[in-house]
Amino acid sequence: MKNKSFQTGLSLIEIMIALLIGAFLIGGVLQIFISSKQTYRMQEGLSRLQENGRFALDFLARDVRMAGFLGCSSQVTLTNKLNTSVLGTENYFLYNSFDKAIEGFEASSTTAWTPAINAAITSPLGGSDIITIRRADDQGFTVTTHVFDTAANTSVLTLDATATTANLQSAKFLTSASPPANHCAIAVVSDCSAAATFQVSAVAVGTLSHNTGSSCSPDNSTNNLGKAYVGGQVYPINTVSFFIRNNPLTGSNQKPSLYRKVGSDDAEELVEGIENMQILYGVDTDTPFNGPNYYVTADNITSTNWPKVVSVRITLTVRTIDGNLTTTGDGRIRRTFTSTIALRNRLP
Repeated sequence: MKNKSFQTGLSLIEIMIALLIGAFLIGGVLQIFISSKQTYRMQEGLSRLQENGRFALDFLARDVRMAGFLGCSSQVTLTNKLNTSVLGTENYFLYNSFDKAIEGFEASSTTAWTPAINAAITSPLGGSDIITIRRADDQGFTVTTHVFDTAANTSVLTLDATATTANLQSAKFLTSASPPANHCAIAVVSDCSAAATFQVSAVAVGTLSHNTGSSCSPDNSTNNLGKAYVGGQVYPINTVSFFIRNNPLTGSNQKPSLYRKVGSDDAEELVEGIENMQILYGVDTDTPFNGPNYYVTADNITSTNWPKVVSVRITLTVRTIDGNLTTTGDGRIRRTFTSTIALRNRLP
C-alpha cells in the first residue's frame, strides 16, 4: 500500500479547536452588535429627549411671552362688559379674570396646589406646577365701523374684508357646524387708547353684535362698549393653561406629557416624556417696569403682585420614551431644560 501524501480528514481534536475559535469569533461579533445597538438606542433616545424638551419650551414660550396681549397696546385701561353676576367659578376662571394676564399654581404636594386649581384643569400630575395665560388670540379683525343700533338695542362692529366665514370659524367666532352658528365667543376689542371685553351676541360674515338678553352665557351687562372702536382690532380671548398629565395609554405605554388647554376645550397633548414642570416668576417692584427684582414660586405671590410679574423661568424634567438605556432605576435617561421668558406686554 502506498503512503498518502495529503490529509483526507480532520481529527476530533482539530474540529473541537475550530468550533472553539468559531464560538469566540461569533461571540465577539455578537458583543459588537449588541454594544452598537445599545449605543444607537441611547443616542436616538437622547436625540428625541432633546427634541421633546426643545419643543415643549417652544410651546410654552409662544403663549407665555404673549400674556396680557390686547392688540394695539397692553397699557390701555381694560373694561369688562360681561355679566359677571352669573359667572360660575369655572367660567370666572376662563373669562372674567382676563385682567389677570398670568396666574400660577405651585405644587405643594402630590395632590394639592397653592392656590387651589380650578375645575377647568382636569387630572394634572401631582408635584408639577401649573401655569395659566390669558391673552387675545393671534387672529384678529379690524373694525371698520362701529354703530350702536338704538332700534335693535345692539352694538354692531363691522369688520374688514378678511372676516370671511372660514376665518371667523378659525377664530372661533363661528362654530364649524353647517350652517355655521354663533359660537358665543368671549372677545376683546381694543385700540391704542382703550379696550373692552364682551360676549359676541350674534355673528354674521363681516359683523359682530354685542347686546344684552341674548341666548349666550354669561351674556353682557350692558350694550355700550364705552366708545366707538373704529380702526381698532377685535380678537377672541384665550385662557391657556399648561400642565403635566399622564396620557390616556395604558400600562407601560402610559407616559407623562405636557398638555395645553384652551378655554373650555378639551386639553390637548403636546409633547410626551415631559415628567415635571417647575416655575419661578420674576416680579418687578419698580415703576416703570424694567426687569425682575426677584424670582419666587406662585404661592409666594400676592394678588397685588401678579400684575408685576414680568418674566417666567420654567424648568422641565424630560425623560426618554424607552427604558433599558441605563442600569439604574427604570432604565430611562433624564435631563432638565430651563428657559427664562420675558412677558412682552409687561416690559417697556
